[in-house]
Amino acid sequence: MANIEEKKTKAQTRENNTGIYRNHKDGVAYKLFSGKKESLSLYNSIMKTEYADPDELEVVTLNSAIYIGRKNDNAIILHFNMLLTEFQTTFNPNMPLRTLIYVANEYEKYIAEHELNLYSEYIQEIPTPHFVTLYYGSKEQPEKQILKLSNAYKCKDESPELELMVTQYNVNPSYNEELKRRCPELDGYIKYVEKTRKYHRQGMTYEEAVKKSVDECIEEGILKEFFIKNKAEVISMTIFEYDEEEHMRLEREEQYRKGEACGEKRGIEIGEKKGRIFGAIGILKDLGMSESEIENQIRTKYKLNKDEIEKYFKEYTKQ
Repeated sequence: MANIEEKKTKAQTRENNTGIYRNHKDGVAYKLFSGKKESLSLYNSIMKTEYADPDELEVVTLNSAIYIGRKNDNAIILHFNMLLTEFQTTFNPNMPLRTLIYVANEYEKYIAEHELNLYSEYIQEIPTPHFVTLYYGSKEQPEKQILKLSNAYKCKDESPELELMVTQYNVNPSYNEELKRRCPELDGYIKYVEKTRKYHRQGMTYEEAVKKSVDECIEEGILKEFFIKNKAEVISMTIFEYDEEEHMRLEREEQYRKGEACGEKRGIEIGEKKGRIFGAIGILKDLGMSESEIENQIRTKYKLNKDEIEKYFKEYTKQ
């Protein structure tokens, strides 16, 4: 517990010393892809198109905060296709629900700006939506997966009346290389992230690793103009994003530990192992994980087979 509090204090000190504040909304990826040229490059890469004129697209990223004070990273409309893209360093199974909230606001804005009449007897055409998450976190994830809104429904339905699917691409090194090749900005950004992680693992402070990575990218011609123009801001934003991610990780770690401790206490009545498992299930549910994700974590940690997992979940549900 003391170790966690010490890490939190260090993160807060770093935040104060670098002039970074919690109301800082923009991330490096958001800034990098805020221009039309870079947005078109990302669009062509994801949608597998070859459009050449950035002026054909419209950047529609909302300015207002939609989810925990953060903006969507990139949203554009091109030839009646709307592409919403998020960059994530932590896997989030709730992306479909977040996206549903965001796209509803997007359509509300679109309807007002184009004066669509929703009471008309004729269909009012709207852009076709496409939802993508680009994952570059440190934990293992598949190269590509589809996240569904229906996975969050308490009452499962084979044909849900409302569905929303988000395609998550893992863009870490050695994953989806063709996608990155088609978008030099994305490829350069991931190389920058990987350099920073490498130097941090080698023992540098995170600030030192970030500064060295920016300088090295400039020397090697990786996003050279972007880094030269925005060097100080990029360094501040990267450190802020790291602090924010580390803070959330420590909070989850602390909650998980409390859950296991609770399980141990209950173990006096229902058996130590069962108590630990029940405590773990409870806290993972509180963290918003899906049942399949919880099963995978519990199975790995306690070395259980499928039948044992199902038995524990049934018993937990009956409580």
